[in-house]
Amino acid sequence: MSAISATNLSKTYREHHRPPVDALHNVSFTVNEGEIVGLIGPNGAGKSTLMRILLGFLPSDTGDVKLFGEHPESLRARSLIGYQADTQFRAKNVTVQSFLRLHADLIGIKNADEHIQHLLQTFDLFDAHTRTLSALSKGMRQKLELVLAFLGSPKLVFLDEPTAALDPPSVFVLRDYLAEQKKSGITVLFSSHHLTEVESICTRILFINNGTVVDDSPMKDIGPGHLEMLFRKNLERKGTGS
Repeated sequence: MSAISATNLSKTYREHHRPPVDALHNVSFTVNEGEIVGLIGPNGAGKSTLMRILLGFLPSDTGDVKLFGEHPESLRARSLIGYQADTQFRAKNVTVQSFLRLHADLIGIKNADEHIQHLLQTFDLFDAHTRTLSALSKGMRQKLELVLAFLGSPKLVFLDEPTAALDPPSVFVLRDYLAEQKKSGITVLFSSHHLTEVESICTRILFINNGTVVDDSPMKDIGPGHLEMLFRKNLERKGTGS
C-alpha cells in the first residue's frame, strides 16, 4: 500500500486574489512506504499548497488524497502521521516538557516520559526541557517542532523546511536520525530549498513548478550538484515558455 496517493489535485485561490491564482494543476504521484522524498521547486511553485492539501488542512478543488488508503482527515490517518512546521507557539509560558507531555497524552503514548526524553536527547534539547517556549531561540523552536513531528513514532512524517533555522551540527543530527528511521520503514515527505541536504537525505525527489510536477526522479547514484543543474534546467524551461 502507498503511504501517499495523490490523484489529479488542482487548486485555485479565488477569494482575495484578483485575478485568481492557479496553485496546482492535476498533480498526481504516489509515495511508497519507506521512501524519503524531497519536494523541491522555486518560491510560489505550489509546494506549501500541496503539503497543506496532503495533510487535510486545505481542500483541493478537484482530485483525491489518500494516506495509507485513508482520507487525510480520518482518525486512522491522523494517528499515523507526524508534521513539522515553522510554528509560533501560542502558549508561550508552557515549558518544553509540559508541552510535549500534553501532546503525548493526546496521542495516547505509553511510557511517554521515556519516549520524550529520548527525543529531546536525540535533538540536543534535553537541557532545555524546563524552559518556557518563549525562552527558546528560533533554532531550538525548530528542533522542538522536529521532536513533536516524531512523537509517537509515526509511520509518515511531513517536514516543511526542517533545516531552515538549524545550525550545521543539528542538520547532521537530523540527517542521521532520518537514516536510522528509514531502516524501520518510516516514510517522509521533505520540502526544502536546501538542495545539498535534499541530495544527502532523500531517496527520491519531486520537482514542482507552476503548480505541476515536472520531474520525479530517484536519487540513487547521482553526483553532487545534480539538483542544482535540475533546478536551473527547469527554471530555464519556464523562461523560454517550453
